[in-house]
Formats: sequence, C-alpha cells, structure tokens
Amino acid sequence: MKSYCIAAWLMAFFLGICSLSPAQSPEPVRLRATIRSTPGGQPVPSDTAYVDTLNRLARAYYGISADSAFRYGRAALAFAGQTGYRRGEAESWRMLGNTYEMIGDYVNMLGSYQHSLDIAEEIGNISLIARVNINFALFYKQQEEYGKAQQLMERVRELYRRGGDSTQAAFIANNQADIFLKEGKYEEALQYAQRAVESARAGKDEINTAMYNNEVGRILAVKGDYKGALGRYLESLMYFRQRNVLIGITETKSLVSQVYLQLKDYPQALEYANEALQEAQLIHRKPEIQRSARVLANIYEAKGDYRNSLRYFKLYKDYSDSLFNDESSKQLMARAAQYDFDKQTIRLREAQAVKDATYESKLRRATLEVTVTVVVIALLSLLAFLLLRGRTLNRRMNQLLREKNEKIEEQKEELEHQAVQLLLSNQQKDKLFTLVAHDLRGSLNSLKVLMHFMKENKISEPESRAMLNELRLNVDHSSELVSNLLVWASSQLNGAVIVPVLLEMDELVRGVLELFAQQAKEKNVLLRMEMTASLVGYADKDMMLVVIRNLVSNAIKFSSSGGVVTVNGCRKAAEIEIVVTDSGIGMREDALERIRRKESFTSYGTNREKGTGLGILLCHEFAEANNGRFFVESEWGKGSRCYFTIPAAPSSSSIRL
Repeated sequence: MKSYCIAAWLMAFFLGICSLSPAQSPEPVRLRATIRSTPGGQPVPSDTAYVDTLNRLARAYYGISADSAFRYGRAALAFAGQTGYRRGEAESWRMLGNTYEMIGDYVNMLGSYQHSLDIAEEIGNISLIARVNINFALFYKQQEEYGKAQQLMERVRELYRRGGDSTQAAFIANNQADIFLKEGKYEEALQYAQRAVESARAGKDEINTAMYNNEVGRILAVKGDYKGALGRYLESLMYFRQRNVLIGITETKSLVSQVYLQLKDYPQALEYANEALQEAQLIHRKPEIQRSARVLANIYEAKGDYRNSLRYFKLYKDYSDSLFNDESSKQLMARAAQYDFDKQTIRLREAQAVKDATYESKLRRATLEVTVTVVVIALLSLLAFLLLRGRTLNRRMNQLLREKNEKIEEQKEELEHQAVQLLLSNQQKDKLFTLVAHDLRGSLNSLKVLMHFMKENKISEPESRAMLNELRLNVDHSSELVSNLLVWASSQLNGAVIVPVLLEMDELVRGVLELFAQQAKEKNVLLRMEMTASLVGYADKDMMLVVIRNLVSNAIKFSSSGGVVTVNGCRKAAEIEIVVTDSGIGMREDALERIRRKESFTSYGTNREKGTGLGILLCHEFAEANNGRFFVESEWGKGSRCYFTIPAAPSSSSIRL
C-alpha cells in the first residue's frame, strides 16, 4: 500500500511542479539562455519575470540535479525578497520544499511548504494555496494519515471550485481513483483513473497523461490484469524516455519490473529493476532506490537466488530505516503537528478577533436598534394615545350630536304630526260645526214651520200627526247630537279626565240595551246580549256608556226591519273585548278607511236616519283614552262588527268594587 501512496505522491508533484513546464533536458538550457539575455546578465530589481524564470529553472532541475534546483530556488527566493514580489517568494519556498523532498529531507520540506502557505494565504493566491495544500496532503498519505490527507484534498477541491479553475479536473479525478483503490473499490478506482487520463489528454498535458496512465496500470495490476498494466507502463515509459524525464523513467521501470515478476518473466524483470536502481542512485532518489531494491529482492527470491535476494533486501531495509526510522517519523509528525497547531492557533485567534469585533459591532448596533425602537415605540404610543383620545372625544361628540339630532328629529316629527293633527282637527271641527249648525238649523226650521202652520190652521189633523212624528225624530236626533257634542267638546276643551272604576260589563250593556229597546221595537230590530259571566273591566264608566250607546245606536240605525243587533263580551288575556254586531247594510272600504284615520263623517240609516258624525270618533278616542283599542270590520251588504277593548279588572287585593 505504501508503494501506491508514494506513486500518488510523485504524480501529484508532477501535477503541481511540472505541468506548466515539463522537465525535459532542453528546458534548463533554454531557461539559462533567457537569464543570460538580460542586460549585462544582471537581473532588473523590479523584474518579476526574472524571479519566475529562476523558479522555473528550480522546477526544471527537479529529479535531475538537487544542487542546481537548490541554487536556482534560493536565488529566486533572494531576488523575490529584494523586490517585494510575494507570490514569487511563496513559489520559491515551494520549489525548495520540492527539492528537499527529492533528497528525502522531510523536516526541511515541511518547513518550506509552511512558509509558502503562509505567504500564499497572506496575499490570497487561491491557486498557490491549493498547490501547497496538495503537497501537505500527499505527505500525510505517505505517513498513512489518510483522514488528514482527505480533509486537505477536499479543501483543495473547494479552492479550485471557488477560483473557477476547471483545468484541475484530471488531478481531482486521479485523487478520487487513489481513494477508491485504498478502499478496495477497484472498478470505481479504474473509472476515475481513466477519466483522469482522458482529461489530461484533452488538455494536452502530456506529462500528467503519462503519470495518470501509470495509475491506470497500477489498478489493472491489483485486479490481476498484468498484460493490461504492462501496456500502460510501456506507453508511459516511451514518453518519459523521449523527454528524458529521469524520475518518471525510474519510477516506470520499477513498475514494469514488478509486472514482469508477476508474469514470471524473470530476465525482463531483472533488466528493468536493475536499470531503475541505477538511475535512482544516479539522481540520489532515495524512495526509488528503496523500491527498486525491494523489487530486486523479490525477483531473486522468486528465482531461488536467496543470497542476492538477501543482499537487496538488506539494501531495501537500510534505505527504509534511513527514510522512515521511528525517530525520524516522530520528528516529522511532531513538526507537522506543531505546524498544524501553530496555524490553527493563529486562525482561531484571528477568527476570535473577528468574532469579537463582529459581536461588538452587533452589540452596538443592537443597542442602537433597541434605543431607536424604544423611542419609536414611545412616540408611537404617545401618538396612539393622542389619536385614541381624540377619537374617543370625537366619538363622544358625534354621539352627542347624533342624540341631539335624533331628539331634534323626533321633536320635528312630533311637531309636524301635531301640526298635521291640529290642521286635521281644525278641519274636522270646521266641518263638524258646519254639520251641527246645519242639523240644528234644519230641526229648528222644521219646528218653526210646523208651529206656523198650526197657528194658521193650514194643515189637517193627519198631516199634523205626520209632521209631529217627523219632528220627534228630528228632536231625538238633535238631542243625541247635542249630547255627543257636549261630551266631545268637554274632552277637547278640558282634556279627557279619566276616572277608572271596576265595571260589571253585563249590567252596563244591559242598561244600554234597555235604553234602546223602544227604538229597536219600532224598527223591528232584535237586541241580544251574549256576555261571559262575571266579566269585570277597569275603565271610566261615563266614557264606556258613551261608547256602548253610540255603537248600539249605529247598529240599530243601519239595520233593516227584522235585523238583529248582538252585543258580545269576553275576556282575552288581560283585556275585556266587547263586540257590537249588526246584520245591516255594512260599510264600504272608503268609510272604513276614514274610521281608521279618525275622521268624522255622517251617513243615513236604513230609514233615512241621519248620523251625528261624532259617534264613531268618540268611540275611538274614549277606547284609546282607557288603554284600549277600537277597530271596525265590515263588508258591504253583510253588516258590521265594531270592537273595543278595555283593561280587565286588577286583583281584588288592590281595588274594591
């Protein structure tokens, strides 16, 4: 598993280091020529391009010459510091870290990377931050700290996404393939590795295409497809040989030797493993020396040559101890942990400072908002109070005005009603006085003429008797008229003075019927009384006598010979109802309407008896004056029914007969 981590570590270095300028042998020559082309061969202090060229030279010598890589990286760092070129300074530190990795000095490697990351974060260079984080992530993979490595790679992915850098899709896919490979998900790992190759090839990134192609070969080898893996390795090896990329050649030959070992082609395996070891020793590449020695030990063991196998296994162990002895690992991890702690402490302090400043700002803002809110609420409350008070006063004033207006309107209506009533009353009085005067004048004239004829002896005895009979009728009518007139005048002039008493209604009605018995007999009209026993009312006796007399008189007057006049009486709840019914000629609707309007009018009975015009009006007024009601029902040709009610007698405990 460690071989896979280191292979991924190398691929990531090529992605972050060599993708911009492949490490081919003509490249250092070209870059040195660029430096010599500056005036006098001396750098211009403000020329950032000079620093970038030195960094590219350090990158070009990676895997070829550590001394040259160090010389150009340190020169770039010095000139970047003199010119204040912070991005160039950060890149110089990263190139030095790569070179320390090349010779296996991981402590100084971590220190260089940390310097680079600090500057990159200071200037906010997202691309450079991502590259340094890749270096740290691959270091954690080498130490088998996969959790930390994965966290850093997730951060790298987010940085590329935020920076809008879609060119790193191949690297991200290759990293995902490495994760699936460690989890034993070979199919998923193969898919992502092939996707990385396709992305790199589409971007014309030849060196990373070759490196990702090796990753596909590793996955095929783990799956047991050794021939497929061999094809991938040989394809990558051809590219590295053409461009003289020594570190790529060394690593790929080691991979080819491992496949030939699995295919049991030991001669080919030995040839490629020996070449890989020699080239690793040539470039002082300790990790590749370690891996090549391990492959040679395995090959000789498979051939049964245990002496050579032990020799190479001892070489492998020496380099393993040199690279990964316990004390060195502890020092590396402690250094890395200290960097993590220091960095996290700085970040936490900065975050806390920002949080405190934000809190103070929010607190001041909240205090201001609360103060403003309290003031606004107070002002709104005061305004609401004033508005409510004003509204209450307005409502009270409006209520008073409505009540005054209603009272004025009622008074107006009452005055208008009184005016109308007064007008109608005056009109009725004028009409009534005219009728009374006419009737009285007619009766007196008839009496005067009769007396004149009798004095002069101008009429015979029969004529005299007829005239006397007619005169008697006129006198009766005039007497009734005067009686009603006096009663009505008294009520109008003095006001109706009501003196309610307990009335035995059957006795009252019987007395009235006896009074009209002779008149009814002369007209051949039958009088009947149908009263409920012990019917006691509570009203003014004189007024009730006037009402009953007028109703019975009218009933007789408008009944034909052989007719029947019936007086009924009964109790209904708290009232006594009296009904005078006749079988006479009845009344038309216009007469009924005039009765409802309390208008006086005269009409003639069945024998040409003339009415006073006051009877029905008195019945109406006297019934209502005694807290009763009066109404008439009639149909022309079918008689009439005149109703009036009075209160029934109270309890015997409060009033005595």
